[in-house]
Amino acid sequence: MGKEHPGLFSDLGKRVSDLLTKEFPSEKQENKLAWKGQASNDVTLETTLLQRKDGSILGTFAPKYKHKDWNTTFSADINTKREVKAEVAVEDLLNVEGLKTTLTGNSRGSENFGTLGVEYKHELATVTASVDYGKATGSTVKASAVIGAQGIALGASSEYFFGGESELKELTTVLSYSSSDFDITAFGKILNLNDEDRNELGASYFHKINKDWQVGSEAVFETANTDIKPKLTFATQYQLQNDTILKAKFDTFGKLGLSYQQKYNRNAKLTISTTLDTNNLGGKNSSAFGFSLSLND
Repeated sequence: MGKEHPGLFSDLGKRVSDLLTKEFPSEKQENKLAWKGQASNDVTLETTLLQRKDGSILGTFAPKYKHKDWNTTFSADINTKREVKAEVAVEDLLNVEGLKTTLTGNSRGSENFGTLGVEYKHELATVTASVDYGKATGSTVKASAVIGAQGIALGASSEYFFGGESELKELTTVLSYSSSDFDITAFGKILNLNDEDRNELGASYFHKINKDWQVGSEAVFETANTDIKPKLTFATQYQLQNDTILKAKFDTFGKLGLSYQQKYNRNAKLTISTTLDTNNLGGKNSSAFGFSLSLND
């Protein structure tokens, strides 16, 4: 698309989100080996081996083919748990610029279901919606919208479950201002996870100080439970050289994250990271370690 648009809802606050989460191991402590190759100009292949905390290994094979004349992408995702996902995505459907439709089929054990998604990008707003069908428990409808101009964007996202007990699972609103060097975001969330209600208010800030140094922070307040202390997280990233990146983050719950990323050439990249619980050093599950090796053809 040649026209500018406010971006998708998932793009709001993305730079600070990536700074706070990417390249740091989660509590799952997963190690990853990935290879991505180009079989032809229109076909890409990606293979991933993921080692989980319990030692089990999950292998995934993901081919993708783009038919340029049809503006259509065919992709699949097959793993060693015998789970299969097949997807067809059509851009500029019916010659409507900015309209994208995605049809996905999933097979997970005895469960088979499909998902239909629609995305539309306009110069003043972007809208997305999706619905799944075929799950035994019910169907989930997701929708989001973003309006904005001149760096200011207002977005909302919701998720609603239709089943035996239909209910709103999530409602999020975001107000942000973004420029080339910094982002400021304020958000509110209503969550219903595992029949537990949570209401959150928060704000985040991202600043690209120069081409090598970035900083960011996020504050989250739980309004439904005043006994829970606010969570503040601070993170920084520094690029020592063109091929070496260091990252660190710390939150008020005592979690310290460190990451080292080395790019050997255009085809190989290694990331080593750890997360430490500074309130429980030496205790059980006080740390998590992870590494990721990415290879490209």
